[in-house]
Amino acid sequence: MRLLLLSHTVNPWTPHYARFFQSRGDQVLVVSFSSQPIDGVAMEFIGIDPWDKYANKHVYLTRVLRLRRIIKRFRPDVVYAPFVVSNGLSAVLAWNGPTVTSGRGGDVLEQIGRVGWRRRLREYLVRFVCRRCVVVHSVSAEITAHLRRLGVPESKLVEIPVGVDTSLFVPAPDMPRPQALRLICPRKHEPVYDNMTVVEALGRLKASGRTFECVIASEGSLLAVHKARVHELGLDDRVSFPGEVPHAQVPAMLRDADIYISATLSDGTSSALLEAMAVGLMPVVSRIPANEPWIEHGRTGLLFEPGRPDSLAEMLERAMDDADLRRRAFEANVPRVREGGDQHRNMQQLAEVLERVVAEHPR
Repeated sequence: MRLLLLSHTVNPWTPHYARFFQSRGDQVLVVSFSSQPIDGVAMEFIGIDPWDKYANKHVYLTRVLRLRRIIKRFRPDVVYAPFVVSNGLSAVLAWNGPTVTSGRGGDVLEQIGRVGWRRRLREYLVRFVCRRCVVVHSVSAEITAHLRRLGVPESKLVEIPVGVDTSLFVPAPDMPRPQALRLICPRKHEPVYDNMTVVEALGRLKASGRTFECVIASEGSLLAVHKARVHELGLDDRVSFPGEVPHAQVPAMLRDADIYISATLSDGTSSALLEAMAVGLMPVVSRIPANEPWIEHGRTGLLFEPGRPDSLAEMLERAMDDADLRRRAFEANVPRVREGGDQHRNMQQLAEVLERVVAEHPR
């Protein structure tokens, strides 16, 4: 099939999708609002460089005519556009052929600070795009449920997690380690990920006399705020901020850690969580609907109350102290991800969905 993939090339799954479909013999063209190329894959850039998804949202409308010309020239059998209210919106405005969009998290779920007209506008856009798509792909049960509440027909919904490359994300030979002193949080410094709760919890660990080191590996609009708070708490010698780590280096970075932390207030099926589970880290994550299908509290990880540093600090202490719990989580999580979160298997399911769309809607 001829697949036009409308997806930001800076997103780690975009190269995986493009190379997977190309390896099947499909003709793939990636159209991206970010300029980062994908080796060996045809790509057209229609955005603004440098790309800022928060400042450049207008391009999803202003680049529609350019996208329409690209589609007319490429003549795809199907357009796949992850993120409903950005790429999905551009896709359905640019052509009326078979389109599949994909709900990933914040594009569909309620976000902190989104109230009143902003919330109503987002819901309207989700309904608008989904009405014009043949299939709506969701990456988690929470997103699927929210799409149902917004009126998306059950017949359109397909739920397939993104998954992780389980050939790359493998445990270190010494996992699980007898001591767990190295913590890692790779979530972005944006309000929805609530990294301030992580920082405050680390301050509590220090105050209780705990020995630890933590890497918060990401970028974001609140990075400076979080760095300043780390300095105020006297954590400069324990907390490091290496910035955004290239995805090729993430497996090695995770294997250096013992405990994975995420304080996010909302999410899809988190690829970062699955990557951490695949390498055998002990997950300590917020108790939100997206995490609960993957983490059984007290057996495969620990859940804490969102927005509560005291709850997170308590669970971190438990994770650091309980070697048996870390071993049980390790023994359960690694095969769990290989069974339900393997990227290659999940992409094959997505390919079957797109093939069905092409068969039912011939060009």
